[in-house]
Amino acid sequence: MADSAMGVRERRKSKTTRALVAEARRLFTERGLSGFTVEELCDAVGISRRTFFNYFASKDDAVVGVASREPDDELDDAFLAGGDPSSDSLSPTLFEDFLRLMEDRWIRSDVDTTGLRGVATALKAEPRLLARMMELAMRDEAMDIALVEKREGLPAGDLRAAAVVHLAGAFARPSAMEFLGPDNTDPIGEIIARRIAAARAILT
Repeated sequence: MADSAMGVRERRKSKTTRALVAEARRLFTERGLSGFTVEELCDAVGISRRTFFNYFASKDDAVVGVASREPDDELDDAFLAGGDPSSDSLSPTLFEDFLRLMEDRWIRSDVDTTGLRGVATALKAEPRLLARMMELAMRDEAMDIALVEKREGLPAGDLRAAAVVHLAGAFARPSAMEFLGPDNTDPIGEIIARRIAAARAILT
C-alpha cells in the first residue's frame, strides 16, 4: 500500500477512534457504565456495531480509551526489520529502537490529553475499569515481549526480551504522566530522553 493511502487510512481510523472515546466518555459521565449500550454509542458516532468491534473489544475499553491492538502493523514491522534473528548477539540499538516504537505508537494514536486526564475520574467511579486497564496493559506487555523475541530470534520466555519491555515501561509510565501534566509543553520523546539520560548517568 502506498504511503499516502496508508496515511489516509490511519487518519480515518484515528478520527473514528477519537470520536468513539469522546462519545463513550460523555455517555458514561451522564449515565454511568451500565446506562448506555454499544448500539447507542455507534448510533451517536455514525458507525455500525460490527465496525465498532474493529476498534474496541467492549464499551469499557472505549471509555478507558484503549483500542484493539493489531499485532502486525507497519510500526511493528519497522521495529522487526531492525533486528537479525540469526545473530548470536542482541541488536546494539534494541532498547533505543523499542523506545522509539513506543513513542511512535503514542504519536500515531493522536493522544487527547484532556480526555486522558478524565480517565482518572472514570476509574474512580467504576473500579472495574481499572481492572480492565490493568488486564489490557498485561496483554500489551506480553505482545511486546513476543515482538522482541521475534526480532532478536530469542526463545519464548527469554528474560532479556522481558527486561527490554519492563525497563522501557519503567521509563514510559512516568514520562506519560509528565506529558499529561497541565503545564507541560514538551513532546513525549523529549521527556523520555531526559529520563534515559539521567539513568545512564547513574549507571555509568
